[in-house]
Amino acid sequence: MRIPCLLVAAAAGAAFAGSVPTEWTFELQCRSSLNPSIPSFNLPGLSSLSSQYVTIDADGTVAIRAFINAPGITEGIFVGQGGQGGLVLTADSEDPFWTTQLSLRNGLMGVGDGGFNNGASVYETDGTLFQRYNIGGPQGTSGYGTVHVTSDGAICYRGDFGFIGRKIVVDEFIDGVRHQRLVADSFSGAYSFLFGPRVNDARQVAANTIPETGPSRRIVRWEADNTPTTVAETGGAFNSFVNSVGFSQDGRVAFSARRSADSVWQVNRWDEGQVTVIAEGSNPDINNSSLANFPPVVSSNGWVAFRATDTANNSTALWVGDGENLVKLVEFGQIIDTDLGPLPLGFDFGGGTGRQVMNGVIDINDAGQVAFAAFLQNGTVGVWVATPATDPGCPADLTGDGQVNFFDLAMYLDLFNAGDPAADLAPPFGVLNFFDVAAYLDLYNQGCP
Repeated sequence: MRIPCLLVAAAAGAAFAGSVPTEWTFELQCRSSLNPSIPSFNLPGLSSLSSQYVTIDADGTVAIRAFINAPGITEGIFVGQGGQGGLVLTADSEDPFWTTQLSLRNGLMGVGDGGFNNGASVYETDGTLFQRYNIGGPQGTSGYGTVHVTSDGAICYRGDFGFIGRKIVVDEFIDGVRHQRLVADSFSGAYSFLFGPRVNDARQVAANTIPETGPSRRIVRWEADNTPTTVAETGGAFNSFVNSVGFSQDGRVAFSARRSADSVWQVNRWDEGQVTVIAEGSNPDINNSSLANFPPVVSSNGWVAFRATDTANNSTALWVGDGENLVKLVEFGQIIDTDLGPLPLGFDFGGGTGRQVMNGVIDINDAGQVAFAAFLQNGTVGVWVATPATDPGCPADLTGDGQVNFFDLAMYLDLFNAGDPAADLAPPFGVLNFFDVAAYLDLYNQGCP
């Protein structure tokens, strides 16, 4: 039995199936402006997203920190979806109040405190505090780096102890009692330095490290019981890595590395011991050394998104690949829809900075959606969600014979009468009623393309 395509598309967090497509849609979520003559979008009048990092949840919700120039507000955190949203948190502080990088998962948002010797908080996406994590705890951490959140509100971070050492910690409250799992540290003699980690819901953790002995770098994935697996290390095929790694919910790791043989950089995806090359600096469209600047991100369907310099336009650009197909998603001069109408992407800063499109790091979810912040030629910065275009198919064709007729209608009614979730096509979801029947009849009347 075929489940209607409408249900498949609506399944929250479901991995997008298929190869990376060439057709995408772009939706603006917010746009900052420091020019009084150019209005902002979903943000206060004078605001800046420069050098801020965007994150995306499984349902397409995005979050990003913004600098605000308004009475009593210096910073805010924007949360939005579907082109609508606004600041859910604000602060008034002379010093940075939050860290640049945020984390979204299952409607929860991990936010680190700015400055040193500070903790972190997990909020619901409406700004309601879900859990506060103060410094200290069983592991005695004295300061947090970027925090990454799980679906149930646990966080993972690198705990810093000034110039003494560092720990990677998974931190959570269980029945009101705080538990801190020590994943790795630079005190035991195994590692001399630890870079910022990432965590998934299975409590697997991935990070780049500097071992005390042996290779100069080693990327490691730890299981929930702290069993380590080496993803890649220098001294063999590679002689350098980008500091940070991408990590998916199903345990895949994405990283950029420079080959020992010819000093060509490449973007890689690691799948349980199998390394797949997504892109490489020998591509005439990609500046080789630019692959060393920012980490790639990876979804559970194996898609990897990354930013690098586009040699054709001499500007930053955004690509998505799966090991077979590589698609340039965003480039300088590309016309994109905004609240002000279609505008070209990219801004020429001149001097050593030159042309730039991308702003900060990017993110990807398991639906294949890519969130990114980018400059427009009017000097403002916007946040978009790029969604892969899919073949609508023929959702009313339940029999799968390529046509819509009485047999499909009869099959739908059988599903409806049996209370099958596949018949639940309209809100309120979880309840079968007339609106679901009406939704199917609309699909039925559309027929097959």
